[in-house]
Amino acid sequence: LGASTALAGLLLVFVGFVYAHGESFKTRTGDKFKIVAKLGMVPFLISLASVWAGLEWLTGDQWAYSWCVWLFRATVVITAAYGALTLLFYL
Repeated sequence: LGASTALAGLLLVFVGFVYAHGESFKTRTGDKFKIVAKLGMVPFLISLASVWAGLEWLTGDQWAYSWCVWLFRATVVITAAYGALTLLFYL
């Protein structure tokens, strides 16, 4: 639960950095950065869904445990791919 929340917060800061970098361009290059920053919201929202499933599991719903684990794993993989591709191609 805590790791997913921390990952969401770090990802939101990174997405803000990429978006701000795109704002510095007044050409079509800036538009590509903005699109990449908006795509960063996908792993952010998955991470928040993992937090929600973790909270549901803490209240006693056993089905939420497996959802929480799989959502966190998906968040880690998607965040790693997003970060690597953004650093390699856009920064």
